[in-house]
Parts: sequence; C-alpha cells; structure tokens
Amino acid sequence: MLFPFFAPVLAWEGDATAQVAVEASAVTGVSSTNGYALALAAASARSQLSMRSPRTYFTFDASGRYGQALAVTQTAPPPTDISGSLATRGDFVTSPRTALSFSADGFLASRLGLRVDNDLAARDPFLRNRLVYTVGGRMGFTAVTSPRGAVRLEGGYAQAGALAADSPDAVGLDSHAVQGSAAYTYELTPSDRFGPLVRLSFTHFEHALLDTNLRRGPADVTAATALAAYNHGFTARLEGLANLGVTVANPPTILQDADTVVAPEVRLGATYFGRRYRTAAAYNYSYRSLGPRIGFGYEHGATLEISGRPRDGREFRDVRLSAMGRFRYGTAPLAATPRLGLPPSEASLEGSLTTTGFAAGGGIDVPLTLGLMFTARLDLELITARLDPAPSGVNPAPMLRSMLTIALTAIGSTDPMRRVPRDPEANADDRPLEMLRDERARTPALENDAAPDPDDEYDYRDDRDYEIENY
Repeated sequence: MLFPFFAPVLAWEGDATAQVAVEASAVTGVSSTNGYALALAAASARSQLSMRSPRTYFTFDASGRYGQALAVTQTAPPPTDISGSLATRGDFVTSPRTALSFSADGFLASRLGLRVDNDLAARDPFLRNRLVYTVGGRMGFTAVTSPRGAVRLEGGYAQAGALAADSPDAVGLDSHAVQGSAAYTYELTPSDRFGPLVRLSFTHFEHALLDTNLRRGPADVTAATALAAYNHGFTARLEGLANLGVTVANPPTILQDADTVVAPEVRLGATYFGRRYRTAAAYNYSYRSLGPRIGFGYEHGATLEISGRPRDGREFRDVRLSAMGRFRYGTAPLAATPRLGLPPSEASLEGSLTTTGFAAGGGIDVPLTLGLMFTARLDLELITARLDPAPSGVNPAPMLRSMLTIALTAIGSTDPMRRVPRDPEANADDRPLEMLRDERARTPALENDAAPDPDDEYDYRDDRDYEIENY
C-alpha cells in the first residue's frame, strides 16, 4: 500500500563525491615599495551531491581551504590562505512547456585564497589583505511559446562585502544589487538561435569611490540594458555567440551635473570541443560595476580557457592539463574635487580611476591510482590602479603576485568516473540527457546574462561548459 507514495522517491538517482587534499605553496609578491615571500601549508576539502530524475535535477557543492604560513620574509603579520564556497541549484520540468530553476551561491576568500579561477573585477586595488565574501541567489521561469520559440524570466539578488580587513573602514557590506530580466529566443535553424533580452538592475554601494582623493561614500546606480543575442553552431564542435546592445544608467552620484550614461554593450564568445581538448574564449565591453568598493565604469574584459588530455593511450590518457587567462581594464568617472562645500551653481571638476587586472594560471592533474591524484599549478596576478589627477601626485602601487602549489588529493565517489580528471569532451552538467535536450530547445541564448551579480566577482560553479556557452 505504501509503494505508490514512495515511487517518486525511488525513481531518483544520485551521486556523492568527497575530496580531501594537502597542499604546499610558495608565494611571492612585489610592489613598488616592498616585496615578500612565504611558504604555505594548507588543507582543503570538497563535497558534491547530485540528485536527478527524468524531470528534476538538484546539486549541492561545498568546498573550503585553510592554510598557514611556515616561513615569511618582509611581511607582518603573515597572511592566511582562506577560501570557501557553497553552491546549490535545482531544475524542475513543471509541464511539457514550462520549467523552473533556482540557484544560490556563496563565496569567502582572503587575498591568498583568490586563484585565477576567480574573476578580477571586484578586487580592491587599494587594500592588500581582506577577507571578502559574496552571496546571492536567483530564480527563473522558462515557457515554450512555439515549436521554435521560448521565453525566459529571471530575477535575483546579490551582495558583496568583507568580514575582515587591514582597515576597520573596509569591513562590512560593500554593495548589494537586485536584478530582473526577460528574454526571448527563436531557433532560426538547428544551428542558429536569435533573441532579444531586457535587463533592469539596481545597485547600492556603501563605500563607492567618490573623488580622486579616495573619499568613499554611498552611491546608487539604476541601469537598463537591451541586448540582441545570436548563437551559431559553425560545426558540431565549434559554437560562437554575439551579444550587441546598449545600457542606459543614471550618472554617478558625485557627478550630479553629468548627463545620463548611454553606453554600448558588446559580448563575443566561442567554444571549441576537440577530440582531446576544449577551448573557450570570451570578450566583453560594457558599463558595469568595476567592484563593490569602486562603483560603475566602462570595462573591457577577456577570458581564455584551455583544458585537455595531452596523451592518448592506457598509461597517460587520464593526465589532464588546464590553463586560463583573465584580463580586465576599467575606467570609472570620479570627481576631481570634493562636491561638499561647492556652491550649487558650480560644477565639480571631473577625474577618473583606471584599473587593470591580469591573471594567468595553469596546472596538471596526474592520477597516481584510482581515487588518488597529484596536482601542480601556477597562478600569476597583476593589479594596477591610476587616479587622474593623482592625490598628492602619488598613485597606488601596482601589485604582482605569484603562487606555485603542489597538492595530493584523495577522492571518494559513488561514481568511479569522478575519481579521475574528467574528459574535456564530457559535459560538466550532469542533468539527465532528456532534460538537457529539452532545455537546449527552450532556453534563451542569454539565460546566464541575467545573473544577479553585477560585480561578476567570482565564478561559483565548476560548470564551465554551460557558463561559457550561455555567457
């Protein structure tokens, strides 16, 4: 008599994976004023759980790292390597023509805890040691309107801040944002998808830069973006996308006499799946947040990602190489003189902040035996900032950092394929094939363009294939 009640639960399938690693790192940092070097020992852990049925998919992912300095030169107190992430996602096919989704993410990291996998946009170029965090969530609804068309509605919230910092003024909430979007996609051919997207957002900054004397204060930005997206499959292994549009936003709070901002929005991307390699590249130009402690500005951004298996054959086919490069160049308008104290009829002189962020890294994963893996990786980072006019004629010093890490990781999983590095041809999204096939037809090309985090500070998921494809 109880079997009909438990039948939906018994139809679910699931996998659980746990990883534990011990790491050793050598870190060097250089600026125009000093340099430092330290040796780190760290331990990290990660757990993943996925549950799926023909019409439902749920995943939970948690990870953390903690490291202490063993030897330090030219820095006091020694920095701590701390990072952690938490992410969950659910997808539900509610009817033959509709689907619901939700996701929630959180991230915590010290300066040393930031790797090349994390975006550079929100790293404050003025403070070296901060324990930063971001949290956010979003919900989406998809409806198929015709055999070739679908509508996607999405909304979400995100905030960013710091739990600790060198300066007490840099602790606490930095920004929070609310965002909503509506998109329509039409399948022109099996290889071509086209559709518009409209996005509205409101962002509040607690410590935005107001002038070139580094005075900070609250600022609010309301922005509306209209985009047209085009996805084209050149071959079975090569896909490209182009998003073109415009963003309209209110001027910076400190520049009350400035005109409304009207800026172009451009995003280009391509993904190639080879037999043993995968390459993804993306470029964007937009008016967006340059960081939760900076504010909105004009930004160029580019990302290149390569992963694959260098060798075939029985002994080397599970060895995996990966490399990534990130570049950000942003300019934010500021007041050259404080607005406070000026007569209402007198306009504030304008200045600017220019930030540049570059990160590159790569690594190799070598399975020693099933469930035991050796990893070596190198991360490089360069952050610069320039104020015009410069306060007292001095600009913030550029910061260069390098980190070499070796690790030994033990992996346990109910899925034997997760105990070795994944093949670059494998889809990182483990949802049932039926759900993926349905979503391919119904999901707007710009689904992830409606992500609620305007800072785009971190990438929370390992689902890189899905994220680049729908950038």
